[in-house]
Amino acid sequence: MSSSESSAPQVEIKYTQIFINNEWHKAANGKTFPVINPSTGEEICQVEEGTRSDIDKAVEAARQAFHIKSPWRQLEPGARGNLIRKFANLIRRDVDYLAKLETLNGGKILPLSMGEVFLTADCLDYYAGWADKITGETLPSQPGNFIYTRHEPVGICGQIIPWNFPLMMLAWKLGPALTCGNVVILKPAEQTPLTALYCAALIKEAGFPPGVVNIVPGDGPNCGYAIAIHPNINKIAFTGSVEVGKKIQEAAGKSNLKRVTLELGGKSPLIICEDADLDLAVRTAHEALFTHAAQVCVAASRLFVHSKIYDEFIARSIELAKKRVVGDPFDMKTEQGPQISKTQFENILGYIQSGKEAGAKLECGGASLGDKGYFIQPTIFTGVTDDMKIAREEIFGPVMSILKFDSYEEVIERANDTTYGLAAGVITKDLTRALTLVEQLEAGSVWVNQYAPLHFQAPMGGFKQSGQGRELGRYSLDEYCEMSSTDSSAPGVEIKYTQIFINNEWHKAANGKTFPVINPSTGEEICQVEEGTRADVDKAVLAARKAFDIDSPWRKFEPVARGNLMRKFAGLLRRDIDYLANLETLNNGKPVEDSKGDIYASADCIEYYAGWVDKIVGETIPGAHDQLIFTRHEPIGVCGQIIPWNYPIMMMAWKLGPALACGNVIILKPAEQTPLSALYCAALIKEAGFPPGVVNIVPGDGPECGNAVSSHQDIDKVAFTGSVEVGKKVQEAAAKSNLKRVSLELGGKSPLIICEDADIDYAVSVAHRAIFTNAAQNCTAGSRTFVHAKIYDEFIARSVELAKTRVVGNPFDDMTTQGPQINDSQFKKILSYIESGKQEGAKLECGGEKACEKGYFIKPTIFSGVKDDMKIAREEIFGPVMSVLKFDSYDDVLKRANGTSFGLGAGVITKDLTRGLTFAKQLQAGSVWVNDYDAVCNQAPFGGFKQSGHGRELGRYGLEAYYEVKTVVVKLI
Repeated sequence: MSSSESSAPQVEIKYTQIFINNEWHKAANGKTFPVINPSTGEEICQVEEGTRSDIDKAVEAARQAFHIKSPWRQLEPGARGNLIRKFANLIRRDVDYLAKLETLNGGKILPLSMGEVFLTADCLDYYAGWADKITGETLPSQPGNFIYTRHEPVGICGQIIPWNFPLMMLAWKLGPALTCGNVVILKPAEQTPLTALYCAALIKEAGFPPGVVNIVPGDGPNCGYAIAIHPNINKIAFTGSVEVGKKIQEAAGKSNLKRVTLELGGKSPLIICEDADLDLAVRTAHEALFTHAAQVCVAASRLFVHSKIYDEFIARSIELAKKRVVGDPFDMKTEQGPQISKTQFENILGYIQSGKEAGAKLECGGASLGDKGYFIQPTIFTGVTDDMKIAREEIFGPVMSILKFDSYEEVIERANDTTYGLAAGVITKDLTRALTLVEQLEAGSVWVNQYAPLHFQAPMGGFKQSGQGRELGRYSLDEYCEMSSTDSSAPGVEIKYTQIFINNEWHKAANGKTFPVINPSTGEEICQVEEGTRADVDKAVLAARKAFDIDSPWRKFEPVARGNLMRKFAGLLRRDIDYLANLETLNNGKPVEDSKGDIYASADCIEYYAGWVDKIVGETIPGAHDQLIFTRHEPIGVCGQIIPWNYPIMMMAWKLGPALACGNVIILKPAEQTPLSALYCAALIKEAGFPPGVVNIVPGDGPECGNAVSSHQDIDKVAFTGSVEVGKKVQEAAAKSNLKRVSLELGGKSPLIICEDADIDYAVSVAHRAIFTNAAQNCTAGSRTFVHAKIYDEFIARSVELAKTRVVGNPFDDMTTQGPQINDSQFKKILSYIESGKQEGAKLECGGEKACEKGYFIKPTIFSGVKDDMKIAREEIFGPVMSVLKFDSYDDVLKRANGTSFGLGAGVITKDLTRGLTFAKQLQAGSVWVNDYDAVCNQAPFGGFKQSGHGRELGRYGLEAYYEVKTVVVKLI
């Protein structure tokens, strides 16, 4: 069981300082921390302890390295790939040293460390090959329009890696980030920083420019948290525990809404069927659990064995476990090294004790080994039941829990009954059974007749609280790219629906309360609507969860049947267009013809996604000769959707379309200002034939009803459109609850750049429409109009002339071009912005005051002489205020246009094609329109850079927010 005394070689420790800007630094606080050898419990060395000050320094270096004209940004993609390959080759060159350093620091047996070093290099080579293959798309569009997408680097990426596979996790993080052109601040685990610091020297030797990769060792609560909370880090990727993952997503939400990728814990099931080859099953289960002392996130820590072979499986497993050699990881006979630290060691022994106390039978092991280091015997428990602590919690130690099952329906339910969903395995000779279990297991990776084979081309990541996003394969590149696309009196309107829609039925609010819905054209009440709260959201979740049951009618639909229901819903929207347009205008205040346009666009969007239902395909991936690797795109589950008041029906379509196409179920909360059209659509959804519980609509306010959606433990995903302030709260709530997936489409302060060669009449027309459409209640409103000095005065004069012709008033009047602001609060807020513009010295050219006696109308307002530091140029106004700023040079205007925390939309008006496409490349915005503005179409992705949100709506990319990627690896036996 135990190997001979330590044969550890002397390993020189070459690097212990912080690596920033290709230079070595001492910690700002002057402190160091000890690095411990887990085989002995003794100190190896002291390493500089990075804190917030060191992270700030690294961020500044990274920011300089990511400047648009920096050497890194100027490299051709192929050149980036060559640097990554050179780094990989240097790792291979130093394989012996790196393997020994890894074994010394992490306790991993030397052959495993050696393999990890080679895999690290192979992973980097894999991503190097992607550098010149990250392509956008050209998209079909109307005659005269040319639409294409670009995949652009996110920017500064914070990466926090774990201690169990320090080198390999470094490659998994650095590879995709660098190949996409990002810059990186990487924090290695405080237990195992030594190999990462050595790799820093190799990165410099490979020729990476200063600041591209910065490595800052330190602890999680200080150094790690500084990365998660930093306002100038654009993305964070973390591998580690669920507990810490929640804190990271919460910190990202509190700070700058940085993009988040999490690869977290697991309690992975391995199902051994009665027809399994027992020798294969025992060996596979043994390696699936005990590899690297079970310090593996996908460790098969719940073994479900069919009752017909249970006893024999146990006997053979005990026999094999007792032969396992535990001890000195430098001894080539050793099969298992120590646990990483004293804390982990004691935690694992605590779990073993809990197993005994709970009544599981200890078959072997269960104790520490030796008088030095943190070694634990391979441990097997039988008679384990699902409610025992050892069967529920991630142990991260060599404790095999064997559970008996009789039926496959039963074992699926038990295997899935966990908050984790990282991986699963199946051993069987029955192909039908294998593929059935593959479909039903709720895990990001499912392996058949083997366990945890590593393929860089196959995506890796979790369902549920095992994380979000994917590492490895093509899918991992998506985590490190931003997507940019370039291109009289009111009639009586009967209010038909004011209640909560759950399970295809109408309900009163659980608290018995209602809230008023106001007509913004008059300020008067239209009606009272039931006020949904947490109790109503709970009821909706139960209905949705039932509708998502694996045997429900909705889950059993063929994809094309889902599409047919969606088309029928779209047809009903068109059938009732006159009523819906009047209802939308009454409730929202937009001109009735604009409302009709929104409804047609909504129906078109639903139909667009109906066309995708049978085209959401996975991939087959090349593997070894005896393997079949494929991915499945599976619905996430229960999706919470919170929509805004500015485009109520259209935003509903943008959310429902991709979610339903992927097979999800939904709880939708309309804005409390504009719930009426969504509630009418609920009736159409029922009429179209959607099964009960598939779509549930719960009106209510944001702090109560919206927060109940964001924080609900049994909602798997939340999508929100609205303000940055609320978006941060949504992401925080998702993190604090169950790490639900989050997509956010938030605010903007979008620039429109008018070049000196622009056709003035056309430019004035585009700029007018860009800001004043929908009373400027538009997230992409062109609210910063940058005009070249040569045409500035003429542009102002013509814009003022056009603004004065704009008809503001009754939105039911065919002559009206601008309706009211949504409510009194917005109305007063906009007037205060206008006042601030005057006080700060901008020149009010026209407008600037209330337009009508009743309601919330504001005249189209134009300010000239606006400076970048003025409030009206910095903050999102969401009202009809055009700020016109002068520029002389294109380098200057690009810097000014990008000098904002927003990045939703941008526009350029020019006759110079090269200039237009250069701006399209350099503007930091999710959508860039050249010689047009706000040219949104269903096939072009829409979403923001920076704090304007994350994720994309519309197009093929819009589907990605609503499915999980499951990787399936089948060994052909």
